[in-house]
Amino acid sequence: MSSIARTAATGGNLDPSFFAWQTSLPFDRRLLPEDLEGSRAHVRGLLRAGLVTRDEADRLLAGLAELADEAAAGRLTLPDEEDVHMAVERCLRERLGPVADKLHTGRSRNDQVATDLALWSRRAVRALQAAIDDLLAAAERLAQRHGDVPMPAYTHRQVAIGVLAATWIDAALGRPLARDRRLLDAVLDELDECPLGAGAIAGTTLPLDREATAADLGFSRGPTNPMDAVGARDGALALVFACQRILSHLARFAADMVELCADGLWALDGAIACGSSMMPHKKNPDLFELVRGRAALGLGDLAALAALFHGLGTGYHRDLQYDKIVLFRAIDGTRDALAMITLSLGHVAPDADACRRALERGDAIATDLTELLVARGVPFREAYRRVGALVAAQRAKGARLVDLRADELTEAGFPAEAASLLDVAHAARRRAARWAG
Repeated sequence: MSSIARTAATGGNLDPSFFAWQTSLPFDRRLLPEDLEGSRAHVRGLLRAGLVTRDEADRLLAGLAELADEAAAGRLTLPDEEDVHMAVERCLRERLGPVADKLHTGRSRNDQVATDLALWSRRAVRALQAAIDDLLAAAERLAQRHGDVPMPAYTHRQVAIGVLAATWIDAALGRPLARDRRLLDAVLDELDECPLGAGAIAGTTLPLDREATAADLGFSRGPTNPMDAVGARDGALALVFACQRILSHLARFAADMVELCADGLWALDGAIACGSSMMPHKKNPDLFELVRGRAALGLGDLAALAALFHGLGTGYHRDLQYDKIVLFRAIDGTRDALAMITLSLGHVAPDADACRRALERGDAIATDLTELLVARGVPFREAYRRVGALVAAQRAKGARLVDLRADELTEAGFPAEAASLLDVAHAARRRAARWAG
């Protein structure tokens, strides 16, 4: 057990059990690539400010690059420290000697961890956007294969009106995820201020160029208020909210698929259908139920992060150590759910005959017949009542609207065109045509 963040004023060594409990290295080691990147930019800033010589900067940069190479190859073993930031500094000290003592000049772990987290989060946003793009492309392919199939749209889990599968796919995945992608653009803007240079909470008197370092790391601006820069986690909270919104949309689609499969309207192939350990006939939509369950955990992630920030005073607090656990879990869960839904879209298909039968049994053309009367000048409520009476009469004799003959429709006061609506597929395509283009 060791810690380099101690002086005579701090006192003796930490109790080993407390040290083991409070270290964040087991989870914040995930920030190692970002910590090394931020440290290299900081060294270049120290060189610009004349706080290290060219030789010292070259040695520090080479040492940090060596650590990065070893980490990328999976060969780097970090020493036990309070966090990944101190572990990197100690590791460098063991390799380079006293010159490593200059690495932490003009910065604190407070602005260091905030910078690492911002770098990591920006990459996470772009990875989420790429995963959304993959899913949207898969949804488009699904719509190209099966989008012209008429299927029921539901209200109150009852057949309501016929729609084309393309309309449902677009409503369940296409448009919500496109909005989520735009939301992630806004999250990137939240993360576009580089905290490095804010120090512990009030900055440094050393002549470091914060804007140059921010540009070096790909940010558009440096910190403008050091207390805010080290304590703000708005970007993390916005990112976890975006994750929860994505998961909520995926969960709604998953719920649809569970229902559609249960009703026999859509089918899964064996690549994503799980079996029952006891019932040999089952073909279970576990993938969709698991995505729906992960969305529930995502809601917990959002609540946990909001609770962590709630009531903290201005500036940095050690409580913030735990934000990374929640953030990492939220990102991982969201990316996995996006990947699984993307996978699923290549292994599902509608049963066109079953969809047609459901539309017929559900009297899905009732609204079409009502609107046909309205288009001929009948007041809506009168048309509404007339079609409702027709539905009731048909059901009383064990029939449905589609069982009507053309002459029966004419006798009931419907125009000749009504006969074409007895074809539920024609009715669904006729309605969809109003939204084409």
